[in-house]
Amino acid sequence: MIKLLVIFRKWILSSFVFCVLSGMIPALSEGLEFSGSSLPQRDRHVEARLLSDRSHINAGESWWVALELKHDPTWHTYWQNGGDAGMPTVIEWTLPRGVTAGPIQWETPQIVKMGRLDVYGYEGTCLLLVQLESSADAVFNEPLEIKAFVNWMMCARTCVPGRGVNLDLRLGIDDTALSKRKTEWFKHIKNAASKFPPKAQTDAFKANLDISSNRFDLQWENFPQSGELEDVYFFDITEQITSDKPQTLEQTEQGWKLSLSRAAYASAKPKRMHGWLRWKMAGEDFHWARLDLPIN
Repeated sequence: MIKLLVIFRKWILSSFVFCVLSGMIPALSEGLEFSGSSLPQRDRHVEARLLSDRSHINAGESWWVALELKHDPTWHTYWQNGGDAGMPTVIEWTLPRGVTAGPIQWETPQIVKMGRLDVYGYEGTCLLLVQLESSADAVFNEPLEIKAFVNWMMCARTCVPGRGVNLDLRLGIDDTALSKRKTEWFKHIKNAASKFPPKAQTDAFKANLDISSNRFDLQWENFPQSGELEDVYFFDITEQITSDKPQTLEQTEQGWKLSLSRAAYASAKPKRMHGWLRWKMAGEDFHWARLDLPIN
C-alpha cells in the first residue's frame, strides 16, 4: 500500500512538471516570470536585486524600479556624497529601445562609521529609486529586458572596492488596468518615494562662508515646525563640508545658526550650498528638506 502511494505521488509530480514545461499551465509560469523582481546577486558583504512597482508595461508610461541593497551587519555602502570617505553606488543601465532611466533618487542617508570616520551611507536594507519611462511611440513585441550593472564601495572598519553585479529584470507587456499590474513591492516602493525630501523655501535660509574660521554658517529665522528643536544636521552634497566634525546649532537674536566645518578638500571659492537638512522636534520623527542656496 505504501509503495502504491509513493508511485502515485511521483506520477502526480511528473504530470504537473510536464504540464508547466509544455505550456499547459501558462498562468502559473507567467506569474513567476513577471514577478517584478530580479534574482538577487551578491558581491561579498552586500546583496542586490531590482524591484519594479509593476509587472507589465505599456508604451507612454513611467514607473519606479528600486535597487534594493542588503548589507551584512556592520557593513555599509554610500550616499550620493559619502562625506570624508567612500564613493556612491553607480548603476549602468541597458534598456530596451524606447525606454529611458532617470537619475537615482537617493534614500535619506545615515551617519555611519568607516573606521573612526563619520561618513554618509546606508546600513541594513536600503532602496535607491529610479524612474523608468517608455516613450509614447514605443513598440514592444516581446517582454522587456531591464538590465543593470551595479557597482558600489562597501566599508566597515576597512573598505573593499566592489567588483560589480549584473541584474536582469523581466517585465511583461499588457494594457490591463494598473491595479492588475501592481507587484507585491508596489506599496513598499510608493512609501519610499513619498519620503524623498521636499524642497525648502530657500528665502528663509542664508549661507555664509567665514574664511578666517574656515567655517560655513547656515542661518534661518523661523523653522517649519513650532516646538523644541533638536538633532539638526546638514548632509552636504557639494563636498564643501567635512562629515567628521560636529555641527553646532545655536539660537541667535535673528533665529538659528548651524555652524559647519569646511572640508580640507573643499573648492577655493564655492558658489552654492546644496544638500539635505534633517531635524526633529521633541517627541517626533525626523523631518527632511532639500536646500540649494547661494553662498555669501
